[in-house]
Amino acid sequence: MELADNQEQEKTYEVKDKRRINPDGTIRENTEEQTEAKAQTPDETVGSSTQEPEEAGELPVASVYDILQFVAGMLSEQAWQKMGLRLAPGQKEMTKDMTQAKLAIDTIAFIVDKLHPHIGENERRALRGILSDLQLNFVKQSQ
Repeated sequence: MELADNQEQEKTYEVKDKRRINPDGTIRENTEEQTEAKAQTPDETVGSSTQEPEEAGELPVASVYDILQFVAGMLSEQAWQKMGLRLAPGQKEMTKDMTQAKLAIDTIAFIVDKLHPHIGENERRALRGILSDLQLNFVKQSQ
């Protein structure tokens, strides 16, 4: 019986409040978690040397290169849809508009060429692969 009582007495728990917001709705400053995160975060963010250090709650600013890669992805999806190879969201049947598909593919090619010196080898290879797939499928769908 004494052994069980000793084990219960040895168990102690420490509760740390890690919430970032006070009960009144204001933002809590200098929490341990924020202090530890700042200590572990390098001064410069990876990717772009022109980015300034982030303040709490701020989102990182996207570079033009990031935005162009995003646009190329969106145009790629549109090209697939316009070639009649993918169903557009909310549509019940596929439609084909090769003029718009060609414009999307040509624009992706332009973006890829402009991004070439500013992105890494993996991103470059991925974009070139997407472009090649689109171009080959365009030729097949045009026949």
